[in-house]
Amino acid sequence: MNLKFQPILAALLLASSIPAQASGMIAGATFPEQIVQEMTLVQQYATEAQQLQAQFQQIYNQAINMQTIPMQLWPNISNQLTTLVNLVGNSQGLSYASQNTVSALQAQYGQPNAALSNYSSSLATWTSNNDNQIASVLQQYGLNAQNYQSVQAALSTIQSQSQSASGRKAVLQAGNQISGLMVNQLQVLQSDIEAGNQVQFNALAAMSHSQNDAVQNVQKSLTAPIQAGAF
Repeated sequence: MNLKFQPILAALLLASSIPAQASGMIAGATFPEQIVQEMTLVQQYATEAQQLQAQFQQIYNQAINMQTIPMQLWPNISNQLTTLVNLVGNSQGLSYASQNTVSALQAQYGQPNAALSNYSSSLATWTSNNDNQIASVLQQYGLNAQNYQSVQAALSTIQSQSQSASGRKAVLQAGNQISGLMVNQLQVLQSDIEAGNQVQFNALAAMSHSQNDAVQNVQKSLTAPIQAGAF
């Protein structure tokens, strides 16, 4: 975790009882806990993408020059493709969850915040760009992007492609290219979430400060001496 988050984060985690009403990655989390969880997940996915891309490259180098990909190699290729499909799905889900966190934070406090809105827009842009780039790669290898719109559909389509030598080669080529694409995409998402986390922590700190001021003002009013003629 970026060290510049730590002073704000420490104060929020110690004092915060603010619930997070977004449909996030962990149920019942406070906003600070949700934000930290999103940062942890994007770091995890970025590392997984790098590892997967290296594994894919090894398989690709082994099989790509073969006239046909033998079935005995397919289980290993299929496993890597399954991992890739799940990684793409999880990454997209994290982007949506992060957008939900921002929306819930703004809705709960009713305070329009341009920085938070910009963060939400950057996440939406990332999701759209990711979809478009993956669709472009699939089309490059004669694969219908409509058949890869969900994790379940993608896995089913890959299984169908495995029934022919040309299908096996196409999904291997596409998978290898998409695995490299996801390394870059998750680096972008990680950068977006890191910056967005700072924005959200700042907003939470400002909200907490405003609430504390309001409580102190009420307490001052309740404890102030009553002067003659006040009623």
